[in-house]
Amino acid sequence: MPGVEYSIYFSAPGAGLQTLNLLKAPTTLVGAMFSGQYLGIVVDSVRTAYIPNISFNGLDTPMIPVKWRFEGLQINVVFQFSGQVGILYFGTPTSDAIELSAYAGAIVTISGSNSGTSAANVTASGTFQFPQGNLKLTGIAYLSLDGNSSYDVWSFTTAGGLLVQGFGVQNIGAGGRFVVLPLSDIFTAQTLTVTVNMFSVKASSTHSVILIAYYRF
Repeated sequence: MPGVEYSIYFSAPGAGLQTLNLLKAPTTLVGAMFSGQYLGIVVDSVRTAYIPNISFNGLDTPMIPVKWRFEGLQINVVFQFSGQVGILYFGTPTSDAIELSAYAGAIVTISGSNSGTSAANVTASGTFQFPQGNLKLTGIAYLSLDGNSSYDVWSFTTAGGLLVQGFGVQNIGAGGRFVVLPLSDIFTAQTLTVTVNMFSVKASSTHSVILIAYYRF
């Protein structure tokens, strides 16, 4: 029956690309639980899957269900920060598991600062860099890194000139597909600029968010 056969605990020695050893091969990843806003797992030479987790002070989930078969005894992962901890689960996928390749994406971190002495609205932007142009966007995840704003509204304009917006609030959200706004295969160039309107940013504070754009070829 579906479920966990074994698990691997990790504590990241540093941010960025690292290698984890598996206990058997072949083996199927069926879920993950981890601290921070995302965990990257390399799918192939072009794609990295970024499993989205929670915003600042969000709700932890026992396991984010995914599924992906690994043939070798090692996998390449991308840690968000040094000291990030978590558990990878292996076994037989559950019925609600998402193919890891569906989380193939690009990441951008956007920060806005309020240098004033009272709360103020701030606008900031960042640019996604994709491996090639003419990709199809399948979703956007918004993840806050702090509680320095009341709420955020992010937006971008599609290649067809249409506006897409999303809403972000601290203390709300659970990991996996629940934090992803699904998109209807929106075509994009190799770069895409997204704007974040940050409302009531605290005085003398910086507000930072992570957005992940998911795509397919």
